[in-house]
Amino acid sequence: MIDTLLRQWSLLRLIPRYPRRLDPASIKAQLDAQGIEVTLRTVQRDLNALAAVFPLEASEGRPQGWRWCQGARQIDIPSMDPHAALTFYLVEQHLRALLPPTTLANLTPWFEAARGVVGTGASRVTQWKNKVRVVARTLTKVPPAIDPAIQDSLYDGLLRERQIEVTYRALTTGGEAKSYPVHPLGLVVMEQVVYLVCTLRDYQDPRFLAIHRIDAAQVLEQASKRPKGFDIDAFIAQEFGIRLGAEPLKLVLKVRGTLAAYLAETPIAPGQKIKPLAGDWQEVRVKVADTQQLRNWLGSLGTNGVVLAPAGLREEMRATLRQLAALYDEPAPGQAPDHPL
Repeated sequence: MIDTLLRQWSLLRLIPRYPRRLDPASIKAQLDAQGIEVTLRTVQRDLNALAAVFPLEASEGRPQGWRWCQGARQIDIPSMDPHAALTFYLVEQHLRALLPPTTLANLTPWFEAARGVVGTGASRVTQWKNKVRVVARTLTKVPPAIDPAIQDSLYDGLLRERQIEVTYRALTTGGEAKSYPVHPLGLVVMEQVVYLVCTLRDYQDPRFLAIHRIDAAQVLEQASKRPKGFDIDAFIAQEFGIRLGAEPLKLVLKVRGTLAAYLAETPIAPGQKIKPLAGDWQEVRVKVADTQQLRNWLGSLGTNGVVLAPAGLREEMRATLRQLAALYDEPAPGQAPDHPL
């Protein structure tokens, strides 16, 4: 029943108004493009049935053409085609954390309609949601809880470009909460954590606050100020990688196995060069930003990747691995140290 209703609603939306006409074969083709599988005979049967209720008329010639009658009142069918339904469904599923509350409120009827269309399963298009997934290569953690009222205030202040009085618990202060006004500049989502990019008080240097550590937020009437020349993409590149040096590194790696093939397909950065070495090793040369993110990635390579240059970074990795080995040499709590037989 629901499938039939969706098909007939979609069909009614395709019929042109007077004086244009559309033949049943063209209507079938457009329904097919929406992922609604239907035979030409079913389209013809639907048209005849709908013409008994709605002001529709068919031409006498061949091929037969259908249209709304001249002077027929405009009928607003509260539905959406499967392509639009799929889009709104995915927006609600994946972009909710990035949309301001006022936008979400305005989109609520569309989200509800989309869930209805997607839930029928009447179209191949809406089955797309079961065929695609986004998978993170890093460890997936449980997202921290965010107070909806606080989130609404932050997003409202960002949207309206107003200052926000926040009470924030920074990790560096041991969890002690402090209150101060901020000038919101943008939002960044990284590893399931939402960050507010902003400036504090009258300072000009942007920084970021984890939204889940904000205990209170109140939008002020004062307009927020944007630092001259601020670029959110440049800020992300510099701060979210935790930059350690101003100059880029001329990185030289020795890699092997699947890692070598993977880096050949997905370079670390533009300008990367790879050449074979002895055995199954390959050399990778590339210029990269000097960040903590780079070091974390290098540490994840295990025995398939070794830093050859620069010398300072190579020694830094050696020292880190020595410290890690020493920690693993210590007995675990409650476990007696190993003794030779």
